[in-house]
Amino acid sequence: MDGGPLEGDEETRRTALPELFLELSTDGTILAVRGRRVEDFGIDPKGSVGRRISDVLSPSQADAIRDCVERSIRTDSVVFTEHVSSAGGRRRFWQARTIPLGPDRAMRMVIDMSEQLRWHQALERSEARFRQLVEQAVDGIFVCDEDGRLVDVNRQACDSLGYSREEVLEMNLVELCQGLEIEMLWEMLDRLDPGQSETHAAAHVREDGSTFPVELHLGPFWDSAGEPRILALARDVTDRQRLEKAALEAAEQEARRIGRDLHDGLGQHLTGMAFLAKGLERSLNERGLPEAAEAREIVKLVKEAVGHSRALAHGLAPVGVHGTELTPALENLAERTREVFGIDCEFQGEQVARVPDDATATAFYRIAQEATNNALKHGKASRITIRLETDADESLRLTIEDDGIGLRSSRPTGDGLGLRLMKLRAETVGAKIVIEDVDDDGGTRVECVLPKGAVGRDRFANLRSTSSPLPAARSVGDEPENEDPSA
Repeated sequence: MDGGPLEGDEETRRTALPELFLELSTDGTILAVRGRRVEDFGIDPKGSVGRRISDVLSPSQADAIRDCVERSIRTDSVVFTEHVSSAGGRRRFWQARTIPLGPDRAMRMVIDMSEQLRWHQALERSEARFRQLVEQAVDGIFVCDEDGRLVDVNRQACDSLGYSREEVLEMNLVELCQGLEIEMLWEMLDRLDPGQSETHAAAHVREDGSTFPVELHLGPFWDSAGEPRILALARDVTDRQRLEKAALEAAEQEARRIGRDLHDGLGQHLTGMAFLAKGLERSLNERGLPEAAEAREIVKLVKEAVGHSRALAHGLAPVGVHGTELTPALENLAERTREVFGIDCEFQGEQVARVPDDATATAFYRIAQEATNNALKHGKASRITIRLETDADESLRLTIEDDGIGLRSSRPTGDGLGLRLMKLRAETVGAKIVIEDVDDDGGTRVECVLPKGAVGRDRFANLRSTSSPLPAARSVGDEPENEDPSA
């Protein structure tokens, strides 16, 4: 008898055939037997062909198989059945398929699905554990499609927003996040590969209309169906911003305290020394003694020390920069840098630039101050240019550029505290800052841009500007002889 599709060499039987392969007639006669594990079913492959199935298997098994054959031929469809067996203490899961081959015969395949079942159960357990981790996460987890439509969220995301899961899944991620636009999602999908991510500052909008700041970590991935998805991890940074605000305010207050101590303490001592030295010089001149020249040199040195201490005091306590006084404050910074450090430092900018408030002016001044100090301390610069201008779109732009050794050479291990503080100060007022090398030959450029209408954090609410502007810098040692050195 021709076995048709059952014929083949031993390798085919071993790798391609199911555990048991029977071809049966409607009366239960076995027409062909093949399979990788025929003997496990108690069937003799050679002695079973031509016999009735009831003569080979138990009555209950034979009746079940004949019933499947009859239904398969009658309905001209595949009949699936499943059963579980235990042998040697090990449970096995079997799946049988009865396929019609014509009006008087059918083919029955029995496949061991035990391993697939165990894999499926392991996958279900893994998914359950993963879901439990997701639901217990302290960060809000959002999954959306490329148009921002949400397809999954965790419990923390719903609780933080005040919506139910069903309500959130009817919304768009862009609707829930101030500072996030759909074009940003599209651009991110084009730029990042699955597994990569980037961080954005945004604010979540609660159901009652209130907002709270979040740090968004966005990254693309592909779901099981091959569709592009975006994973967004939202971390509430309210407490962190509160601590950052306190740290910045404490640093500002401490810097001002040190500046006042320099001015009122060391400055006054140096002023007293200058008076005494000046008196000694007059006395020696009146007596015609040659030591008068040495006293004159002491007076000069003390006056220089007074000038240096005044410059340090003004740098530490810039008397609160008013919005309208940012330009003269930056001019003063450039002039003091020239005189104290003896390098070429130039200010280029508008006399009146658009500055929305005193907090922004203070932040911009501190960024310029930190960038200038970095150029001197780390960049070894010989020339620094500070520019303040208003762009055509009414953005306020501050640029500090130097000719030093460059960012990569001066900071090979990454951002230091000063660079992080500059970024933090920019963020407080809603500005965007870029710190980069000018070119491959060196130089560093710090560019801080405040877009029109930008909204920053209210970090400097407790800092108030004084009524007096920054004093203009003056060359050391140019006071008239009868002038009080402490002025």
